[in-house]
Amino acid sequence: MFTRGVRIFFVVFMLLSGLTIMQMTISIDNAYAWYGDGFIWCDVNQNGEIDEEDTPLMDVELTTSNLSGTYSHWARTHTDPDGSSHYSILLPDVDDQYVTILDESTLPSDAVFIIPDVNEYYFEITSNHKDDRAYWLIDSEICHPVVEGQCWLTAGGVKFSTLTGTMVDEFKGNGPMHNWGGNVNPACAPNKGHWNHIAHKDNLHFQATDIEVIQCGNVPGIEPGSESPVTPFNFIEFTGPATLKGIKGNKDDFGSVCYFARAEDRNEPGSHGAKDGNDIDRYFLDVFDCDSGETLLLVDIDGDPISVDPVTITGGNMQMHWKPCDN
Repeated sequence: MFTRGVRIFFVVFMLLSGLTIMQMTISIDNAYAWYGDGFIWCDVNQNGEIDEEDTPLMDVELTTSNLSGTYSHWARTHTDPDGSSHYSILLPDVDDQYVTILDESTLPSDAVFIIPDVNEYYFEITSNHKDDRAYWLIDSEICHPVVEGQCWLTAGGVKFSTLTGTMVDEFKGNGPMHNWGGNVNPACAPNKGHWNHIAHKDNLHFQATDIEVIQCGNVPGIEPGSESPVTPFNFIEFTGPATLKGIKGNKDDFGSVCYFARAEDRNEPGSHGAKDGNDIDRYFLDVFDCDSGETLLLVDIDGDPISVDPVTITGGNMQMHWKPCDN
């Protein structure tokens, strides 16, 4: 009886085992054995190429779908042991064509696609090519390292209107609404410079003589660097203590104030002979009360100092400098 029971158990076990093996075989035959993967990088040096200076762009979500619309798979980048931002998607082991699209809500808001130059990566999987690897390169302000004291600025000009930039919008027809100019961090001397800004409509004079450079960098979406003189940067941001007081009958005197300024050297010359608005120099200034944060004087496109939207200048020039900073 015991022997018969053992035999029955053995037969049942073999049958079950055979079924399991069969199921495993079927499962293996239909396994997602083919895949697509990729790496996503920040263009740190803004040269448009993936190289050792670039850093990984983390926590990016993406979706890979076949072109016929019958398959789609979501993934997120993870950090590999070498520090790279890597993703991998298992695919059905059938010949097919795919496209990978990054979820832009998981990218920096100012992200610019460099490689590829659009948010679409197409590839094909076949029995002779069972895997495919993508290399993404993204440009953004967060990719650029903060570099203190590595550039300086000479500039001067006028701005007629934050909306149209036309002569019609001159203040009372007697001249520009804003005049500004000076030098920032000359020859990379720390906390040096002289910056003046006159707001004719409000009869205010802003003046800064102790200037601190926050960073030098490149504006996303345009060619990096400036032309005359040649530098590796095209914008500078600076801050520091300053004064703001009334002129021409305005008795206001705000005393010591704080400010944040940004100048973009997009073209030579800055405002004349430029190709279009994207290639004309731009300027931003927010002067505010150091204690309350209340804005006292603002040069900005939309009137919101938080967004930092420099206006296009209508006269004058911004000139970035590099020598002798690189020494």
